[in-house]
Amino acid sequence: MGEQKIRCQSCGQQFSFIGEFPDLIVGGRFDDAENEAQVLYEEQCNIDTTRNYWIPTFRRLWPERERVPRLLSLGCGAGTDVDLLCQEGFECIGIDCGNRSRSWPKRLNKHNLLLANGKHLPFPDQSFDGVFCGCVFPHVGVIGDSPHIAPDYFEQRLELAREMSRVLRPGGKIVVSSPNRRFVFDIFHGRTPGSYKPRLNSPRDPFLLSVADYRKLFQAAGCKQASPLPVAGYWGFIRSKNSLKGAILGLPVRALFRMVSLPAFRLLRGSPISPWLVVLVSK
Repeated sequence: MGEQKIRCQSCGQQFSFIGEFPDLIVGGRFDDAENEAQVLYEEQCNIDTTRNYWIPTFRRLWPERERVPRLLSLGCGAGTDVDLLCQEGFECIGIDCGNRSRSWPKRLNKHNLLLANGKHLPFPDQSFDGVFCGCVFPHVGVIGDSPHIAPDYFEQRLELAREMSRVLRPGGKIVVSSPNRRFVFDIFHGRTPGSYKPRLNSPRDPFLLSVADYRKLFQAAGCKQASPLPVAGYWGFIRSKNSLKGAILGLPVRALFRMVSLPAFRLLRGSPISPWLVVLVSK
């Protein structure tokens, strides 16, 4: 038998499969970590974030369901979030264009996973009630897997925002997250495993994004509003909890996450005091 192919009904282009997963990538792949220990850590983090943040957040966004909300996990990585959200009664599709997809054969909802680039989504207009991603935008418009931006970084990020908006139904929600450009440290990039020394971050460096950056991108993409959400529960700080030093050094960060998530301190979300952003965008 010949190699299995799949044809796009819109453009007629043929695509192949990698294993049992459709390879619909247009516009390049992401050369992320291939280390087995790193992939396992990513799986654990994804499970923790989905249970403690994504599921509660989506329950609040869709409290009454006339039909099952259809979600797109853009940059789903290991894909554990797809399994957990499907178990919770959502219909979730996951895409990724990186190496963490090699753990997909372990997933329960393998038919909901496909290889694709977020700047060229293989879905018709208005296909989803919600689109979400975790720390995807800082890795768009950069050189390789680095914090060094390309000259056309803004145009590349706008292309991604437009695709997310295009596949979203009217009244749908987009939720994006990443480190806060306005915070003095980037505690999520550039550290070697086992090190707790954060990367210094200049607020003028456009590698990371601010609430204003997301607002500018998604307004240009045709969305209406963008506002910061609480961040408590997003990170479980799994790795730092494994050592006394990590647990102690992580206390101030966890305290900041909790504080800016309180209603009384909502104005501090996205401010220079907040290390992390979660932004809700409405169409």
